[in-house]
Amino acid sequence: MRYERQLLIPQIGQSGQEKLKKSKVTVIGVGGLGSPVLTYLVSAGVGRIQMVDCDVVSESNLNRQFLHHTVDIGRAKVLSAQEKLASLNPEVQVSTVNQRLNPDNVKEYISGSDVVVDCVDNAETRIMAAAACMELDIPLVEGGVRGFYGYVMDIGKDYPCLSCLGYDTVKQKTPVPVLGVTAGIIGCMQANECIKLLLGIGAPLYGRMLNYDGLSGNWEEVHVKKAADCPIHARAEAGKRGK
Repeated sequence: MRYERQLLIPQIGQSGQEKLKKSKVTVIGVGGLGSPVLTYLVSAGVGRIQMVDCDVVSESNLNRQFLHHTVDIGRAKVLSAQEKLASLNPEVQVSTVNQRLNPDNVKEYISGSDVVVDCVDNAETRIMAAAACMELDIPLVEGGVRGFYGYVMDIGKDYPCLSCLGYDTVKQKTPVPVLGVTAGIIGCMQANECIKLLLGIGAPLYGRMLNYDGLSGNWEEVHVKKAADCPIHARAEAGKRGK
């Protein structure tokens, strides 16, 4: 009964639901983007979900990170989120990694995932996760927000990444201004892309970036190309050769 309405969708049905149940997704970041991503993946019945985050809940998180409540201030984000998600759907196995990703552990933690969803707000982790996913041939769903604006795109070893667009050369100002609604919209899009990739349906956002402008209410699709000199693709290839 829990999945009755989505079982009615022709692209899902019983076989698709079984595929979701057997899938594993790693979500990096349990904040403004991670909250909607985790909520909808758990609601959809993705069988195993791993959350990776080393941060604790602060009051400034609460305008957008709805898996955390006022009483959770000071708690580890992964534990706060795990509690809410277990209550939402106890059929899903939700595991936690309360550590910061680094070059020495990133491949260990994402290995075995069918899809990785990147929900962080710093370039260093994004670049590291993208290189590891490419090396392990794991699809990666990227999303980012700033104020009323956001984007989402899918990344694979044979497709362009954020570094192909020069993302890693831009100096990021912190803290990043974010409207909670914008994070919710982009996070929902990331969850949608993740489900598409798990089921092998629809047209994933490979080579396409969807840009959202909340002030105008417009979506713009930008076609992007893989850069010949992309350092992330080069790093992933070097990692493969080093095996």
